[in-house]
Amino acid sequence: MMEQHREHLLSFFEMAIDKIREHPSYGPKVAQAAEEQRELVLNYHTHGKGQGYCASICVVEGGVPLIGLPGELVELAHLRGIARELEDCDPYMDAFAERLVERYRLTQRPIAWIDGKPRSA
Repeated sequence: MMEQHREHLLSFFEMAIDKIREHPSYGPKVAQAAEEQRELVLNYHTHGKGQGYCASICVVEGGVPLIGLPGELVELAHLRGIARELEDCDPYMDAFAERLVERYRLTQRPIAWIDGKPRSA
């Protein structure tokens, strides 16, 4: 049952990436970040109480880690209505990250954030 659910998620995100690639704004932004091998952030977020969760592909810009400046999350692509629950974050973002690595030949696996913040925050 779990393996079937995982295969469904992988298939879903495969189709989502196809849509991203076709999008006139999202496609070039994600392709450029992938070409540059930027670290991608999958921001699993909600737009308000009872609204479910979306996922954005983002990069962090303007940070200076040596002096503790974290930078700002910049959205490259946005997928609405990915899941209903916070608990879905791990399996959904794991499947999304796996497909992004394969499709864009990423050398770093994207990391998941929740509501615009690193998961450890």
